[in-house]
Amino acid sequence: MDNEISTQPHGMEDVEIQEWLESLDSVLESSGPEVAAEILERLRAHATVNGIDLPFSANTPYANTIPVRLQPLFPGDQELERRIKSLIRWNALAMVVRANRVEHNIGGHISTYASAATLYEVGFNHFFRARTEEFEGDTVYFQGHASPGIYARAFLKAASALKNWKISAVS
Repeated sequence: MDNEISTQPHGMEDVEIQEWLESLDSVLESSGPEVAAEILERLRAHATVNGIDLPFSANTPYANTIPVRLQPLFPGDQELERRIKSLIRWNALAMVVRANRVEHNIGGHISTYASAATLYEVGFNHFFRARTEEFEGDTVYFQGHASPGIYARAFLKAASALKNWKISAVS
């Protein structure tokens, strides 16, 4: 029996570990994940105060407020939205290249937009709300270096609103 105990990490038996896990399961069942998370966070803080170095985790405490099982399917046409985003990126790049012929210090504008293009498009397509009679509309502030993408999007939107225009990249 002594030999079995010594093979466990730090002399801890499987039974003791199982009791801790069952306690956590009981809290989850009776009080829910929020209470269990609070207990675990307090245990972590208590361990830190008592000099126990816990392994670093690059994971943030963010938790989606909507469980995966309740999340709706993507509301749009992902392939169409990807294609539109590609056209906007192309037009934004063309605007910056054209402007760089006159002023050679604006190249960073395209990298700023390109790195955030997906976020902007999801926002425009699914979150930002326009003005209505009942709502004044969302106020959205854009980082200035991202303006080529915002202008390119406005251009494509205006062009597509005109009947005989075909959306294409500018050259």
